[in-house]
Amino acid sequence: MAGYFEPWGKDSDLIPKIEEPILITPPAKADPISTIAESFIYLHQKFLSPTTGPRSSFRPTSSKYMLLSIRRYGFLKGFPKGCDRLLRENSDKWCYRTISIDGYDYKFDPTIE
Repeated sequence: MAGYFEPWGKDSDLIPKIEEPILITPPAKADPISTIAESFIYLHQKFLSPTTGPRSSFRPTSSKYMLLSIRRYGFLKGFPKGCDRLLRENSDKWCYRTISIDGYDYKFDPTIE
């Protein structure tokens, strides 16, 4: 029989199709300073960032990185990590891992140590 045959067999439809990458967010720290910082980051992401447009050359973006860092390490360790990331936000050449999204190369720098 001529035509296209599924190379993975009949059970290929059993594999769940993931449309969008799943980001696992670590549990939030419960201290009040982290909660206040997260609310400021949320306000920035929700109201300020859409008006100025996307500018981050990193993935995850710097505001998301700050949020994840504060959630993972707490405010005292996460906030300086996020500030360090903001200081590195530029369009210079990146010598580490990059990812390509819609034909544009982004610097890949997750919060994992």
